[in-house]
Amino acid sequence: MMDNANFTSAYLLTSLFFDSKGNITSRNVGVTFSLHEAERHKGPGVENEYETFQIGLNWQEHAATTELVFAMREFCGMVKELQQDAELR
Repeated sequence: MMDNANFTSAYLLTSLFFDSKGNITSRNVGVTFSLHEAERHKGPGVENEYETFQIGLNWQEHAATTELVFAMREFCGMVKELQQDAELR
């Protein structure tokens, strides 16, 4: 684990299950920032587990920036379509 003050741990909660073909596979069932919650998830049985990831403390800011980028790309796409339509007229 990183001991950097700019990062925090996120825990991806997983559970094993049988798929439609009878194979055992893993399914993501949640995410938490609490080690205690991750351990509680793991406690009921061997089918439950979690993986630990290090993420930046400003993940919310990065997520908002990412959403803005997607929105701007979509807007640019709409403008290009409008320009193409105008050129055809």
